[in-house]
Amino acid sequence: MSQLEINYNKNNNLEISKCDSINLVKKYGSPLYVINEEVLEQKCNIFKTILDDVYPNHIISYASKAFCCKYIYGIIKKYNFYCDVVSSGELYTAINAKFDPAKILFHGNNKTLNEINFAIKNKVFNFVIDNETEYENIGNIIKNNKSLKGKINVLIRVNPGIIAHTHEFVETAKEDSKFGFNISNPDTDKFIAKVYADNNINFLGLHYHIGSQIFNKEPFSVACKKMMDYIFCLKQKYNIDIKTLDVGGGFGAWYTIKDVRIQETDYKKIIKAIALEIKNAVKKYNLVEPTLIIEPGRSIIAEAGTTLYTVGNIKDIKSVRKYVAVDGGMFENPRYALYGAEYTAVKCNTTFDKQEKVTIVGKCCESGDIITKDVKLEKVVPGDVIAILSTGAYNYSMASNYNRNLIPPVIKVKNGKASIIVKGQTYKDLIKNDL
Repeated sequence: MSQLEINYNKNNNLEISKCDSINLVKKYGSPLYVINEEVLEQKCNIFKTILDDVYPNHIISYASKAFCCKYIYGIIKKYNFYCDVVSSGELYTAINAKFDPAKILFHGNNKTLNEINFAIKNKVFNFVIDNETEYENIGNIIKNNKSLKGKINVLIRVNPGIIAHTHEFVETAKEDSKFGFNISNPDTDKFIAKVYADNNINFLGLHYHIGSQIFNKEPFSVACKKMMDYIFCLKQKYNIDIKTLDVGGGFGAWYTIKDVRIQETDYKKIIKAIALEIKNAVKKYNLVEPTLIIEPGRSIIAEAGTTLYTVGNIKDIKSVRKYVAVDGGMFENPRYALYGAEYTAVKCNTTFDKQEKVTIVGKCCESGDIITKDVKLEKVVPGDVIAILSTGAYNYSMASNYNRNLIPPVIKVKNGKASIIVKGQTYKDLIKNDL
């Protein structure tokens, strides 16, 4: 099942890649994270095909923070993707999945000394330097281990000052951001020149990321043009050649009818716009054509995910709101509580009844424990199963044991077959670290 197609079988049950959703809940329980491997592989193939055609000198780096487990690294390896990590936990997971460390980028605005040492020990491809303290920490580690001299690759994260009109919490390229160096600050130029001249490390280039859930090409195009102009200024002032330009991610994914149903042609327009700005600037300013890195995460995994729930209590406050409570909540999907995320909900055991407006809530002891608010849903009763679409990104990865709830299992489905890729927690798991 593509998230753009809602399919029901002859029993009127929702199907996900030919797997009956009701049978999945009977076998694996609920809440249940379901990853449609067909959709996941389709998304990977889209990005690979587009980049191979539009800008052959590229690296596609999967953003692990969207969904991290050993399974996902096995999938992206097949497409020769790199990956980026933002913690030693994500790095450890990738390495244990036999992912090549020489294809791992290490992000983060506050990498600890332990994390830096762990990444260096495992010979990661690249550090994305976010601040001067991190640069100094890497330098001190090299001083204490001369064999590392010149072997540590780095990019520097900068902010082009673009506001991409997404939610405040996912706009990351503003001047007022905890990430990176502002290119409007002259001190940034001096810092880049300092790193470029440092023989102890291997300076590759620059990284930026303008935000998330961006559906049109204009913000990407404007940001890239601004960055290429900045790269020209660095060349003029300090004779710096930027050999790698990492433009981050932020490509939109479909959640509701309010979103653009972004197709392969839409992704191609965005990537073509980025490539065009680079090529135009290279020709105009006589620059080195950089290796282009893009970092899709949500856009690869979000639409591949569905979460299945069993309906519990229903509270109908006449002329106010109808609440449908499910057996999950903010412990396995905190995105509404964090930034008002919206979703599409469908009844799995459909009777094709008229839809009504409901708010789907969880079982946590919080008024803000909402899965999605004021959505259209067929009439349901306790025991029915509902599906929330496009939950592949930032659901399992942000799950917690709030209220001592268990984190559900993750299964993958493909062509009528299902299997577990992450075991669900048990109560023994929950208390195993308690003393």
